Order: sequence, then C-alpha cells, then structure tokens
Amino acid sequence: MKTSLPHPFKSTLALLAFGACLALTPSSLQAGDKAVISPIVEPPPSQWVHALLKVDFSDHYITPRGLNVENQGLIVQPLFLVFWNLYSNPDGFLNDVTLTTGVWSSIHSRESGPDEGNWNEFDPIAGLAFKFAKYWQFDVNYTAFESMVSAFPTSQHLELKLSFNDAAYTGNKVFSINPYIAFWKELKNKATVAFNPATSSESHYFTVGMTPTIDLKKVKFEFPTFLNYSDNDFYQQFDGTGGGSGVALIRTGAVATVPLTFVPKSMGFWSVYAGVKYYHLNNPGLLDGNQVLGADGSRKRDLVQFHGGVSIFF
Repeated sequence: MKTSLPHPFKSTLALLAFGACLALTPSSLQAGDKAVISPIVEPPPSQWVHALLKVDFSDHYITPRGLNVENQGLIVQPLFLVFWNLYSNPDGFLNDVTLTTGVWSSIHSRESGPDEGNWNEFDPIAGLAFKFAKYWQFDVNYTAFESMVSAFPTSQHLELKLSFNDAAYTGNKVFSINPYIAFWKELKNKATVAFNPATSSESHYFTVGMTPTIDLKKVKFEFPTFLNYSDNDFYQQFDGTGGGSGVALIRTGAVATVPLTFVPKSMGFWSVYAGVKYYHLNNPGLLDGNQVLGADGSRKRDLVQFHGGVSIFF
C-alpha cells in the first residue's frame, strides 16, 4: 500500500529518496536547458512528458500506515510513473500544473494470502500537482489498493499534501529540510485491518513530515521523517472498537543515493540507492492488525526495514 504520490519534479528528488529517491527531476532538466539559451538561438522546447521507473528491494513490506504485511523472503516493489506537464509559467502565481499517472506493485518471494501467490498487491495511481508562489506545492492524489491474493476488498483513497521548497527559498544547494503536511482519507473500504465490518467505517489521518537532505552531487543523503496522527476509527481493535486517536506512527530513516553518471543520457538518468527505515507504532488497533496479519505475532512496537534499489528517470 503506497503512501504518497511524488511530484514529478520533487518526486524525482523525493522518490529517489523514495525519498523520494531520484537524483534528477524535470525541473533540473529544464534548468539545464536554460543554461544553453542564447539571445540569438531559440532554445528547444522543454519536454512535457517524463517518466520514472523505480524498483525497490526490501526485507519487509511495511505500509506507511505501519501495517507489517510481510517480513520473510525478498520483497520487490516496482513503481512506474508518467508525468504530464499541463501548464508552466515561472513568472506567474501559478507556476506549474502536472498530471501524474502510474502503477505500483508488491511481489514477494514467499507465497501468502487466502489465494496463495507471490504477486501480493497492485495499486493504480493518479494525481495533480500545483506549484505556486515559487516555493509551494499542493498535491491531490488518488490511489487504490488491490489485493492480488484476495486478502482484502479493494480500497480507494484521497491524499491532499502541501509542501514547501526551502532550498529554492534559501538558495542553499547542499542542505534543505523539505517540510510538508498531508491529509489522507479512505474513500471506499478500509486500508487497515477491519475486525468487525459492522462497526468499521472509512476514516482518515494527518501527516506532518520533512525530508532533510544533504546533496554532495556525487552522493545524496536523505532522512525522510514523519508522524501520522490518526482518527479514532482509522484502526480497529480485536473487540471491534476504534484504535484510538492520536499519534499512531512515527517513522524516520536514512537513504544514500548515487547517480550513475557513466550511463549515457540517451538511456535516461540512472541512480542506485540504499537505506534503512525505523518505525515506532503507538496505536493498539495497529498492533492488533499486525498480529493477525501474521508477520508480527509478537506485537512489536519498533520495526526496522532495510531496502535498496535502482531508479531511472526519462
């Protein structure tokens, strides 16, 4: 179950961090184009369509909501996004509008689920990103979680996210914080474990986060960190009551990304990355859900996940 949809420009930076986790963004490509502009020669038009392919390898499948879905074998999670630039005006209040479409999957080496299989989940993705006032970005994202092993009914969700580009504001090209806030809402069916459908209902949570980044060009270090503040009904306990409102999850971690500059640009911009994520779970309903999922029968509050992968931006 994916969390949030990266912006085409920032998503390259953010996803390469997955962390957001990429080294190059559409905006960086536009900046490169502008560098060759002369008063005599007209610059070539910027591409209005870009794509990102990212393949993540991990020892766990833990959702951004803290559900410990799998902790055995190898987890492979490919992500493919296409970015459609619909509007661009660097001098206006509204600077950029981009449509994003894509898919994400989770494939496990160990078979699991009621209809046992290795292809665990498939999620279609769609979103609009509005960049405004030079430093701000507002994202409206839609996702659906489809279980390929019949583990849960397909659920649908809406995310609203406001981000601030402090690197553009300060002009610091080495260090940035990248703060954001988000609202995540279940539109149809639950994205968490429902013990009693009669007392379960669609709910929501808020996220406060940041991605401190140190960009040394040859290697980039990112430290994506956030907390989720959930509504009482977002998680459910064994007895069918709500899991309780409050801070349900804190996640932090570190990712190091290295651009593969020896790959010809005609083949896209390649990067490899490796990182670790730490989760602290603070909701009884979330712990109950993890216990029945089977990957965490001991109800651990503290989880560690190692991951790495490759990303290609076109």
